[in-house]
Amino acid sequence: MIGPVALATLVLGSLVACTPTDNGPAPMPTTVWTSAAPEGPLEGDPWVETVRASLEAQAIAVNRNDFSLASLTETTSYDLRSRLYSAARDQVTSSGSTEILPGPLPFAPVEVTGVPEDATASVRGCVAEQWASEGGTPPAVPGARGIEYRLAQEDGSRTVTSTVNVPDLDCSTVDPPVALFDPAPEPSTVDDVERIIRPTRD
Repeated sequence: MIGPVALATLVLGSLVACTPTDNGPAPMPTTVWTSAAPEGPLEGDPWVETVRASLEAQAIAVNRNDFSLASLTETTSYDLRSRLYSAARDQVTSSGSTEILPGPLPFAPVEVTGVPEDATASVRGCVAEQWASEGGTPPAVPGARGIEYRLAQEDGSRTVTSTVNVPDLDCSTVDPPVALFDPAPEPSTVDDVERIIRPTRD
């Protein structure tokens, strides 16, 4: 379920500096870790790498209000892309504005169920509870809550297919690593649902 809080979850707005122009698509922002890059035995797992790639693509798509981006299509299932698109439309419809994510949703994996060869797998961990805002400014204390990302693999390509909240996962002492976009996103100018680009089918 993706609502305003889940957009702090998953990963509405457009990057003024990154909105496609008549000269062609704007370049993708880069991500810069605010401290040391995350490390640990799970960081090299291909399922965790897929989650991180999807979270980055989700945040860029949300910020641009463009859910047809290739990076999102390659890492995130059509169903999840559609849910993100619907959440963006709901946000504009209800408030007349969209929200911005300052970077990929901060995430700290704690468990991977599945091996690289499996057709499906899941990644559990702690994700930032508060992350999106109209100004796109990183919150001082984002908090953390439990989440499970479910994934699938077909012909060697992995995608995140769905998410499930895990309220019994204790994230009270977990501080998910933070990466921010460069250039930093600017507040959105999107106030019409017709300017939100729907996802393309697989």
